Amino acid sequence: MSNVGTQYLFGIDLDGTLLAPRGELRARTTAAVHAVLAAGHRVAFATGRNYVEAKMVFDEVRHHETAVLVSGAVVCDTKTGKWLHRSTMSPTLASELCSVIESVGIAAVAMVDRHETGIDYLISQGREVHESLSKWIGLTGQVVERRPQLGKQDHAHTLRVSTVTNFAVAAEIRTAVNQAFGKRAYLHGIIVPEDAVEILEMFDPHVNKWQGLKRVADMYGIGHDRIITIGDDTNDLPMIRHAKLGVAMGNGRAELKAAANLVIGRNVDDGLAEFLEQWLRDPTSFDVVDRTRQ
Repeated sequence: MSNVGTQYLFGIDLDGTLLAPRGELRARTTAAVHAVLAAGHRVAFATGRNYVEAKMVFDEVRHHETAVLVSGAVVCDTKTGKWLHRSTMSPTLASELCSVIESVGIAAVAMVDRHETGIDYLISQGREVHESLSKWIGLTGQVVERRPQLGKQDHAHTLRVSTVTNFAVAAEIRTAVNQAFGKRAYLHGIIVPEDAVEILEMFDPHVNKWQGLKRVADMYGIGHDRIITIGDDTNDLPMIRHAKLGVAMGNGRAELKAAANLVIGRNVDDGLAEFLEQWLRDPTSFDVVDRTRQ
């Protein structure tokens, strides 16, 4: 990281990383992001949220450029809302995954291409929907359509299949998906401790935040060895493992910390802001020696 005059791309997760524990954006963090931009570098937020869910954060941080959304399925120009790239799921895979979720009696959730369908989510009709999911949809203003048996619906525009449930049911679904699909599907779980739930998200195996960030770097002519990534949860693992400097938040999952070059402070302690400030003062303090990737 010693080439001070070189432009870098910072891939920054939102929830648990940019945002403090209650989802608030702190002034110090905003200032640190803008200091990185003022120094001539690029910042691409990389999140599991879709555009509607993430726009409120982009507006608050006052940074509208290129972002990686839906954990890598979408690359978006946040100034205009235009999608620069999208990766839809195999319709067959999406149908089969929805059937597995519905088989345990809870609702499957398919995030779809709003530009093509006019809606954000398809949700199983007649199946249990966790209250935390209903609350999130209401808070973020998602357009939702309930349909019976998502396992038998058309998934031509599906970007992601997911569900929200308690830890025991999540473990049951994870086991069933891993056994039935193996490497045909990429699954990660995001734990929401305050609600005692896990969000299970499933994609085609080639979709992840690292692939999205590489597309952004290519747009700006930035080498992939000059991508710095910061995150806290399992959907950040690919970008943490593959970046030259992969940074885990102190509040991050244990497996993410194990894969990272560096573990920084927690989001409750402004860990991201402190790291960015220090990097700008002395990038050479973060020189990285070759490491073995998992």
